[in-house]
Amino acid sequence: MSANDHQESRSQNEVRDGVSAWEHQDPDFVLIAEGKPPPRIAQARERMLICRLYLGLMQTITDDYGAEFAVQSDSLSRRTIGIYVFLRTVMCSPVHASRIAKALKLPRVTVLRQLQEMVKHGYVERVGNAYRVTDKVNIPDLQNKLQRRMDMIAETAKRLSEMSASYSMGPRGDSSETTDAF
Repeated sequence: MSANDHQESRSQNEVRDGVSAWEHQDPDFVLIAEGKPPPRIAQARERMLICRLYLGLMQTITDDYGAEFAVQSDSLSRRTIGIYVFLRTVMCSPVHASRIAKALKLPRVTVLRQLQEMVKHGYVERVGNAYRVTDKVNIPDLQNKLQRRMDMIAETAKRLSEMSASYSMGPRGDSSETTDAF
């Protein structure tokens, strides 16, 4: 892909409206403009966008890496540990289970159990007493899947920025003036 193709692709992504970044998600992820969150929850709209982004990203990981990441009752800890091991691998620094447990504030026994499952499925390998991801993380259609995630992040950042700007323009600087904006 040439630099011009990449810029053209990026421009097309910027032209797309916010719905396109989320159209592949369940209806739970669609924002309803008329909806008003409970006033008792501070910065509810912003927090809703962050929650939607976080859950959407976690769902794409489950979709990309298969059912073995979703079948366990503590699959969130597995995905979180996997993300941390991935990060340390791309930093060229395999990581010990005790370091993972400390960094993620998880029990070491949970970390070891999840690492064993990821080793069993071929996503992680043990190198001495440390762990790193394997080449199995190079999933098919990776570029498109990463672009979809980047679109989700960009669309969320854009909406949060618009909310922030509209708050600062309001006469009282609170969200009461802008709750119908999104």
